[in-house]
Amino acid sequence: MHGRLYNELVLEIAISPRTPLIIKSGEKAGIDPARPDMEFVRTTRRNAHGEPEDTLYIPGSSLRGVLRAHAERLLRSLRDDLACQITDQSCIKRKDLKESEISGARAYREACYACRLFGNTAIASRLQIGDLYPHRELEPLTETRYGVAIDRVTGAVAVGPFQMETVTSALFLGRLVLRNFTVGQLGLLGAALLDIADGLVALGHAKSRGLGRVRLNFNWARFRFMQLPPDGNNGIVGIGALASEEIRRRYNLPSPDHHALDGFPQAQHEGLYHTVISREDADIRRWFETLAPLWVEEIEQGGISP
Repeated sequence: MHGRLYNELVLEIAISPRTPLIIKSGEKAGIDPARPDMEFVRTTRRNAHGEPEDTLYIPGSSLRGVLRAHAERLLRSLRDDLACQITDQSCIKRKDLKESEISGARAYREACYACRLFGNTAIASRLQIGDLYPHRELEPLTETRYGVAIDRVTGAVAVGPFQMETVTSALFLGRLVLRNFTVGQLGLLGAALLDIADGLVALGHAKSRGLGRVRLNFNWARFRFMQLPPDGNNGIVGIGALASEEIRRRYNLPSPDHHALDGFPQAQHEGLYHTVISREDADIRRWFETLAPLWVEEIEQGGISP
């Protein structure tokens, strides 16, 4: 299925902290007393003058992990088998299937709903998330927070004091790319993104202490579809409505797989694809709110069986 491009969403997001944020680096402070025990993760990039410098960033893998964990939480709220249990075997291994001996179509059919979207060792992910870097004109503000670990038996200090480098003000920009998706899969991704945007799901370390609540804004979105909705209405066209009957049957894709959206712009025909672009956060958010419940409908209508 990944050998063709049926539809695509490219989404640029902006993340800023509501509460102090720390995504820990894997490095240790060592013997340098000027460095905190827990540092925010950094990478080296060239600045506006072309000079290399260290900069804070949010790894795409960190955001992806939070999105998948929350999406799986939503799925299990409906039915346990819709997401692999991390303490058990994967959905493929649990069915005694050898990855090297099954086709891509069967691996997709046998996968749980979470793995169909985020991938596993047998099927590629539909979602790509790049690293998020600070806006070049807004230098991140950091502070050092201090803490101690308390022994719950004695009530005395067990470890500490220790220091954490947290970001209190910043604007991180990055992109998500979703390809060959069903309407339900787009809705599940939207539901997870909206919960992060609303501060219901936190990022990074020390979430139980109130850290990691963020604002998430949608800077722009670009949709591409091979065809327009068959009913002529403007809206999202999933792969189930775009693929051939043979592909739909082999991968057990939903049909019909399209959904009209109020205020969705008229698509522009560009080459092979019909393109829709929006730069309005409020519009993109409203579309995700409309699409968010549709993953439930897709499952209940036979998108995946127990």
